Amino acid sequence: MRLRIKIWHRRNRYAIRQNPVLNQAYRFAVGIVGTVMMLAGMVMIPLPVPGPGWVTLFLGLAVLSTEFTWAHRVTAFLRRRLHDAAVLSARLTTAVRGFLRHNHAYHRHTMVPYARTAYLRISPLPAPA
Repeated sequence: MRLRIKIWHRRNRYAIRQNPVLNQAYRFAVGIVGTVMMLAGMVMIPLPVPGPGWVTLFLGLAVLSTEFTWAHRVTAFLRRRLHDAAVLSARLTTAVRGFLRHNHAYHRHTMVPYARTAYLRISPLPAPA
């Protein structure tokens, strides 16, 4: 389904590009829609609910990147940084899991038995008469 939409869009976009006036009108409309979406996203970013502001901002940038090279470069840059952040997050998660696994094994074999014996050695308080 996605491929059909993509083929349909490319075919129609090619037809629009053949007519210079229609091409300029299309680019102007895409610019207006993308700019409005980005501005709406910027307005929504400080809202107390997370998500819709950033999502709208990035969707507006994606709309602009369909027609404008500068927006495509910004989108590609952000995608690379997002990928780098995901790789770093995966590495840190693996390192933290390994540390916690080792730390848990250490405490299970050393601290827990000593804590049990120390707890059992504490004499209970005498019962009130």
